[in-house]
Amino acid sequence: MENQVYTLGVWRVKPGQETAFVAAWKELGAFFMSLPEPPEPPGTLVQSLDDPQLFYSFGPWKSLEAIQAMRADPRTPAMIRQLAALCSEARPGNFRLVATVP
Repeated sequence: MENQVYTLGVWRVKPGQETAFVAAWKELGAFFMSLPEPPEPPGTLVQSLDDPQLFYSFGPWKSLEAIQAMRADPRTPAMIRQLAALCSEARPGNFRLVATVP
């Protein structure tokens, strides 16, 4: 369990940009799936029912090295900037799994 790693992003999308954000996130997800070590399973994007401008994205990766390789790919920063440009707040990050409920 302690070796399971995830990317997780908190995104506050600018008003009226929700549809464009979802489309850009799908484009980023398709790019991630084309990498030599893609997330498994593919990433997930959720939108708050109470605050429709608030999104969370997350996805499991095989290893921290796979995340580092994804972030080192020269296409990644531009795609993350494309998402962030649609947001008033963008906080992508790396996380590790520390507990689950059996």
